[in-house]
Order: sequence, then C-alpha cells, then structure tokens
Amino acid sequence: METRFKTLDIIYQIHAEEMSEETWACARGCATCCTRNVTLTTLEGRRLYDWISSTAPHLMDGVKKKAQAPRQIPTYTVNGLTDMCMAGDEVPEEPSDPGWGACPLLSDEGLCEVYEARPFACRSMVSKNRCETSGFAEMNDLTLTINNALMQYIEHTDDKGLTGNLTDTLILLEERANQAAHEAETLTPPFTHFIANRPAQVLMVPPPHREAVGKIMEMIQQRKG
Repeated sequence: METRFKTLDIIYQIHAEEMSEETWACARGCATCCTRNVTLTTLEGRRLYDWISSTAPHLMDGVKKKAQAPRQIPTYTVNGLTDMCMAGDEVPEEPSDPGWGACPLLSDEGLCEVYEARPFACRSMVSKNRCETSGFAEMNDLTLTINNALMQYIEHTDDKGLTGNLTDTLILLEERANQAAHEAETLTPPFTHFIANRPAQVLMVPPPHREAVGKIMEMIQQRKG
C-alpha cells in the first residue's frame, strides 16, 4: 500500500511542478469547479480519507449529511474510456450537472477544506481564465494531455481498486473492512455507484505531445526508484 501511496504522491508532485511553469487564473476562493461531481480512484480516496481522519474528522459528518444529494456517478474510468476509444466503441453518456451543488468539502467561504490532500481531478482543473466569468476552464492542449495521461497512470496504480464519486468513495472507505480489502487488492464494487479500475493498455497521447509526456513518465520512474 505504501508503494502505491508513494507513486500517487510522486504524480501529485510532478504535476504541480509542471503546472507551476504556466500562469493560471486560479486563486484562493475560486471555486466554480468545486462541485459534487468529483470522481476519484479508491487509492486517492484512501489517501484523502486518512488525511480527513487524522486532521479534520468532522468533515465526514458533512459528507454523510449530503450523501443523498444528486451527484455524478461514473459509468466508465479513464482507462475504460481509452479502451473504448481504441476499440471504436460508442462512449455512453455520463450525466453531470454543476447545478447539483458544491463539493461537500467546500467551506461556506468557498475554500477547499482538504486542499493539501485533494484528489487529482481537483489538481488538474486549471484555467487561463476565471471560470465564473467564461463558464468553462481554459487550458492548452498539452496540459489536457498531461492531465489525462496522469489520470491513466493513477488508475493503473490502483488497477485492482474502484472509481466512484468523492462522496461515495469516502463513505465506502470509512469502513475498516473495505480498507482492508483495498489494501489486499480484493475490493469489489459493493453497488452500482462504483466501477472497477483497469490497467492502462496504452496512454492516449497525440504525437506532438509524446516527447513531453515521455519525460514526465521517466521522472515518475526515477523518483519511484
């Protein structure tokens, strides 16, 4: 488990380094993208749950209090999406509405209460403009490719785990039996809100970005030792 956590932390660190080379409009209190629709792997969920449990356990009360509110339920993972694209299959629609409300870990002041432990979906949501003004996040094609490739790597690292909505994943991993099953790589989807992760068969990287992404993959391997 520690090896998987180490890999996840390395990915977070390298992504932060890569993003620091750009100028983004994102700033403290900017929370347009902080909705109930965040999805993550169980590896990220366990890292986040452990942080909450040790640092701010009261946050789980808010997560459970809002557990019945509408939220995005994933129907495929990023590696599953890649496999479908490679096979030429039709990608199913995945309902997601920002109007469903704010992330349960967002404070009333619009601040992320788990910022240092936030999952990759949140870390990768960067923008050249203020989203509340334009209505969407603006990032260049290379940034989008890097984000997707690292999402694939995270899922690959947790390929015996699951992907689910942030709310469902945190509640799932609050149970010690589920934590133990995840550590033993025997965790199976308990109900339809989760989908099994997959190993990465291929990284979806267009030719112009292969050199840059290749260097990032080399950095990950070097830091893993």
